[in-house]
Amino acid sequence: AVVSTQSTGIFSFSHYMPREGITLDLKSSSFSQQFSPIAAHCACFTCTRHTRAYVNHLLVTHELLAPTLLMLHNLAHARALVCEAEKRITQGSLEEMVEQFHSAFHSTSN
Repeated sequence: AVVSTQSTGIFSFSHYMPREGITLDLKSSSFSQQFSPIAAHCACFTCTRHTRAYVNHLLVTHELLAPTLLMLHNLAHARALVCEAEKRITQGSLEEMVEQFHSAFHSTSN
């Protein structure tokens, strides 16, 4: 929704619907022994300092830090998306970005 609406000058995160293959259920026990970051190439605070196993532990034990760390991670990705879209608007290549985004998004959801 962000990519589609940004071309009209509207920023909206409210229509984002997670797709299978894009979201992670970090509460799942399968993450309890994964000592890698949430996303391999992410440079956000959460990914550079904490592991999937640690976030899993926080979620399972209902620690208040868990939603904060996940929010920081998600906001970093949302900010990167908006910054890239703004750059593409300036360059006049937003439509190309939209096509690439939709292509990648739909290929991971099948």
